[in-house]
Amino acid sequence: MVDAPTTEARLSGTVPLYKNVEPLNRQKHATYGVSTTEQPFNFLKEWHFVPAITGEFATASGSYPVIFLGDRKTPVLVMGLRQGTNLFVTEDGQFDGDHYVPAYVRRYPFVSATNVDDKPSTVCVDVDANFVVTENPERPFFDEAGEPTEYTKQAVDFVSAFEADAKITEAFVERMDALGLFEKKDVKLANPQDPDNPVVVAEYFGVSEEKYAALPADKLTEMRDNGDLIAVVSHLVSLQRWERILRRATERQNAEQAAAPAAN
Repeated sequence: MVDAPTTEARLSGTVPLYKNVEPLNRQKHATYGVSTTEQPFNFLKEWHFVPAITGEFATASGSYPVIFLGDRKTPVLVMGLRQGTNLFVTEDGQFDGDHYVPAYVRRYPFVSATNVDDKPSTVCVDVDANFVVTENPERPFFDEAGEPTEYTKQAVDFVSAFEADAKITEAFVERMDALGLFEKKDVKLANPQDPDNPVVVAEYFGVSEEKYAALPADKLTEMRDNGDLIAVVSHLVSLQRWERILRRATERQNAEQAAAPAAN
């Protein structure tokens, strides 16, 4: 839906990237739209991970670790080691073009919100996105007749597809959890001050290679047929990307130290 229902939709929980979300409405947002900005990915540079969907695991695994976080084991793509630093976005809001742009990022500034009373989801927009403008946009949300533009229609379709993929992803996680495949994992760095106690820089859930290898043949066949096998293998392959994250974090830290003014 483009117009807000009588009882407005609400996003549940904390939604990464989004700041001020409003249900997209042809009256309220009649003159709104998006325009080109010199810092197109400025909204992403302070986020070190973004949620992921299983359909992108294979492509994303070439760029980022795909891990699972929290009690719900939400899959995310790791783009940095600490909040406030995305290692794939420059200080001036540019994205490293050699790497995959996650679907969650491409969906922004649009998002879907569920309504009360089991009503259909509503498409919302983050009106505080740095490229959303209130007047004379390059790509308006609505035309002069108040109808959604082609840009908005495509955005709505993308949001709908993403939400469908998110449900598929939730079902995948539930199946892997039911099989007992998840285990706690971590990433450690050597500690020069205490060699016997390396520093843990990341903790997460991942698929146990040992438990995965012990699955019976019929279960592996089932996973092959429903697509779970590709998602699991992609996740396991993606863990090799931790080396890239650690290297980039070190390079970023060294650059920041070099740029800092010398102490008096």
